Amino acid sequence: MQYPHLLTPLKVGNTTFRNRIFTAPITLHSLQANEPYPTEAVITHFANKAKGGAACVTCSGVSIFPVTNEDHLNYDVYNKAPRHYLAQLADRIHFYGAKASMELGVGGVVGGKYAVSDGAPLMTGGLGKEMPEEEMERIANGYAYAAEALKSVGFDMVLLHFGHALLVGQFLSPLTNKRTDKYGGSLENRARFPLMIIDRIREKVGRDLLLEVRISGAEFEPGGITIEESIAFTKLIQDKIDLVHVSAGMHNPKWMTVTHPCGFLPPTPNVFLAEAVKKANVKIPVVTIGGIQDLGGAENILADGKADIVTMARGFIADPNLGEKAYSGHGDDITPCIKCMRCLDSAVWEYHFVCSVNPEIGLEHKLPVLVQPATAKKKVVVIGGGPAGMKSALLAAERGHEVTLYEKNNVLGGALSFAEFVAFKYDLNRFKEYLVHQVEKSSIQVKLNTQATPDLLQTENADVIIAALGASPVIPNIPGIDAKNVLLAVDCYGKESELGQSITIIGGGQVGCETGLHLAKLGKKVTIVEMQPELAIDASPTHRTELLLKLDEEKNLHSITSSQCTSITDTGIFYDAHDNTKQMLAADTVLVAVGMKANEQETESFRAFAKRFVAIGDCVRPAIVEKAISSAFCATVQI
Repeated sequence: MQYPHLLTPLKVGNTTFRNRIFTAPITLHSLQANEPYPTEAVITHFANKAKGGAACVTCSGVSIFPVTNEDHLNYDVYNKAPRHYLAQLADRIHFYGAKASMELGVGGVVGGKYAVSDGAPLMTGGLGKEMPEEEMERIANGYAYAAEALKSVGFDMVLLHFGHALLVGQFLSPLTNKRTDKYGGSLENRARFPLMIIDRIREKVGRDLLLEVRISGAEFEPGGITIEESIAFTKLIQDKIDLVHVSAGMHNPKWMTVTHPCGFLPPTPNVFLAEAVKKANVKIPVVTIGGIQDLGGAENILADGKADIVTMARGFIADPNLGEKAYSGHGDDITPCIKCMRCLDSAVWEYHFVCSVNPEIGLEHKLPVLVQPATAKKKVVVIGGGPAGMKSALLAAERGHEVTLYEKNNVLGGALSFAEFVAFKYDLNRFKEYLVHQVEKSSIQVKLNTQATPDLLQTENADVIIAALGASPVIPNIPGIDAKNVLLAVDCYGKESELGQSITIIGGGQVGCETGLHLAKLGKKVTIVEMQPELAIDASPTHRTELLLKLDEEKNLHSITSSQCTSITDTGIFYDAHDNTKQMLAADTVLVAVGMKANEQETESFRAFAKRFVAIGDCVRPAIVEKAISSAFCATVQI
């Protein structure tokens, strides 16, 4: 067995989990409307994680109070009808051999206008008023009622969210808890409200329903929760609960970057907190979370005694079959998450739930209708070995077609090739290497160093041509743009040592900002000049927040916004500043990052050479990885 520790069963109370791989909750706001029950879309999404081998699937969305019409994605356990669908959700998870859990008490919403103390932040925005004891009683009773209802419809466990400086977590944190009554001051006092919730639940459900409590092992903000206090709190509650789930950070822009670690942090950066709790001789299983995706790394976490269970959110979104691939020993075939946070952003703020690397997310309940087997084997030619081209070629081969992939360069990767040079893009580079590896293992005939031309394609006699020719950088009409010290930003990767020490980047979108951060981390002195009043406005919200924080922290990087470059010289640039003055900025090297344009003309030149022609990815419209992979999927599964 390749992953013996991960795949060893674990008995907790009277419940046996088939392995040590749990899924963390995600609230799927954009996957349904305000129905007070989980729809088929949501049920299928969570069930697929059980089907994919998880031992426990944790869902989210249950309200601890009766639901009003204005509430969004709050499942109502106070009415009988919605419980029917919650029962179906639990049953579907059980059908595939996993245990069903539900997260309770997400955020500060349950507190309404109240927070732990006057002036503590509300999750819904603004500052709250100190919560009176009668409101605590109401909330504790709501938790108990919801837990009992979930037990009645077949859930095996509930996850109590006491972390991330959300409502209950605020009581635990000396940073937010400024109360002078019996609920403030010492840890024992600050723990009274969380203990009240746990005790009320136990009064209702006994020991038959497992309780897992999520805590922030540390908030990292001075004056906040420390790992020592988290250990002490765990020991206060360990006789009343069954598992402790050690997360990290706070619900604010600065420390959510730790709660949801992306490429700016190393892999699995929060495991040390779970390890500290585990090694403090607590009596209950310890669960760790935070950017855990690689099965080999997860196996080592358990083998080294740092935790008893690993739980993943994004990993199971990128590849719902993660657990099954662990059992089969095919860890290399797991689609890696690139930690772009498109899942969170799309689930919470947008209208379609998506994943950059898994185009089936959000469509799972419709796939049996949308995707039918191929009716005949076809000869398929794919032009372009970037992410869209590789994904399309792989899907076409999986559907039984004869596939040839043309790539003009000597390696596959396309627009993702830059990632191997950028430290904080290690996950994106891993995804690129995954695609390349899958292509190499497949039946696809790959022709590198081969420029596809109309004459060449005419001889192929292809049934289908899929054009994935990507995009080219926009070259602005600026005097001096052809100066010898000017380089396109996309062309600087792998040539960093050839650049000057002082660098000006024209364009402060996501590409310009990430290029600037990369170079500044290498010791270059970087200035970004952007026309808009803000930087990286094209980035997804959560990634943008993290990116801007890193830009602010980087001492070698500066930005000038609301300013337009007017000319370039061998020694720098001239620009019109926000105050309508003309300014000069010295630079050894000028990089241009003002956008991309689709290679439309070249793409259209191939249309006539097959019965069926389709264009995908950036050659249709330059966009992010998500759009490239999605367009490849949608086009190819119809062939």
